[in-house]
Amino acid sequence: MRAFTLVELLVVIAIIGILIALLLPAVQAAREAARRMQCSNNMKQIGLALHTYHDANNRLPHGSFHQVPSRWGWQPRILAFIEATAEFSQYDFTRASWEAPNWELVRKKHPQFLCPSDAFANEAAENEEFRGPDWVIFPSDYAACIGDYMNVTGIGELPGFGNVGPWGDPSAPGNSLKPVRGMMSRWGWSATFGEVPDGLSNTIVVGECIGALSVVQNYPTQCWATTAHPINYMNKDLIERKPDYVGPVGPRWDESIGFRSFHTGGAQFCRGDGSVTFVSDTIAGDVYRAAASRAGGESKGLP
Repeated sequence: MRAFTLVELLVVIAIIGILIALLLPAVQAAREAARRMQCSNNMKQIGLALHTYHDANNRLPHGSFHQVPSRWGWQPRILAFIEATAEFSQYDFTRASWEAPNWELVRKKHPQFLCPSDAFANEAAENEEFRGPDWVIFPSDYAACIGDYMNVTGIGELPGFGNVGPWGDPSAPGNSLKPVRGMMSRWGWSATFGEVPDGLSNTIVVGECIGALSVVQNYPTQCWATTAHPINYMNKDLIERKPDYVGPVGPRWDESIGFRSFHTGGAQFCRGDGSVTFVSDTIAGDVYRAAASRAGGESKGLP
């Protein structure tokens, strides 16, 4: 029996190495496709839960960051509709989210609100004076769309950062009420489906974010974003700066409140009708911003 020569053996090893090198990107792409599909399913379940919540309460859920009882986000309110009734039944929504018995429940990791592609999904972090002196809670990767409000880009609608309470906008001319432009607000108000004249299929209700990069995107207290920044705006910079964040301040919230993801080329969004779509980060700015307002009179919709 003829044995391999050293040269032949090296050639075989080289060929195997080349084949592995060619195969590895395909394997990685297949894994990311699977993660993206799971992320889409997470968002689909959120969309269904929002509709079920609306059926039960005649209105979408909302945040109550500055109301009493304080610092509740919209996500704990829908647990009963995403097969987490046992945990939901243990919450006391008459008390603040950081008080007993809520604290030990809300601080935990909630995988149903985390994207499988998120490299920081297993990292709890200090978060905007949540419960001094221990601010450590888990982020969320799915943010309510509060509208197309201006942030540090100088683009978008006023008031800046969507600082609109349930009373409307007190800074509006004549102190007239100016309803929240999105479907779910940060502070004590949310829309009914009848208050979306632009059409549920044309209006964003929830989109992807990278919660670990923002102090205002977490599971228990608040998770929201605007469309003033483009999709994936400042991703690279925010990720590179993350190790330098110390204490409850974290990333500059006025830079990080846009929609973003670890998926290449865009992020996933849930429309008001519950459908989920992947939107490219090259989408035209006016189309993207129009999709965030529920009653802006725009005819544009997400592609």
